[in-house]
Amino acid sequence: MDSLWIYVLWGFGAYLLGSISFGDVVARIIGVQIRDMGTGNPGAANMFREVGPRYGALVLALDLAKGLAVTLPAFLLDLPWAALAGVSGALAGHFAPVFWRFRGGTGMAAAMGMAFGLVPAGALIAAPVALITLRLSKNSGVSGALFFLLAVAAGWLIHREPAYPAIVLASAAAVLIKSRIQYR
Repeated sequence: MDSLWIYVLWGFGAYLLGSISFGDVVARIIGVQIRDMGTGNPGAANMFREVGPRYGALVLALDLAKGLAVTLPAFLLDLPWAALAGVSGALAGHFAPVFWRFRGGTGMAAAMGMAFGLVPAGALIAAPVALITLRLSKNSGVSGALFFLLAVAAGWLIHREPAYPAIVLASAAAVLIKSRIQYR
């Protein structure tokens, strides 16, 4: 599986999947304009705050699944370059979706799904701590940052392949940069 074309196709497919803005899709189905509400971000946190917990949880689950779909096959087949192509493509699609005039979200939930696909044990350790932090702080940015730090640290300790925690760390950095730019 060392063919460059496989990685290019995997990255392009991941871009198209990343371009599906589940926040926008769910908002359209229920008849609201999520981009005109709250932060204007079509993500899970804004859906949760502005539309309700049920819809926020649905968008969170769909975005987590999006991230998992582009990374778990690469992890299971031990293809770090495919994982990098999938993460890069999906985040590019989430940040600049072709289907939504290149106006996307921050990618926090999708990147969390990627962490579950690339460092599953690390993500399972980090998730409860991040959920407790979210419950106490009501700050999705702080709980998300804690999730990524714990997932990467535990991933480095538990998983043998160092490329996967490094890819998760890079995706977390990309989400942080996109968040800074978007909420400047």
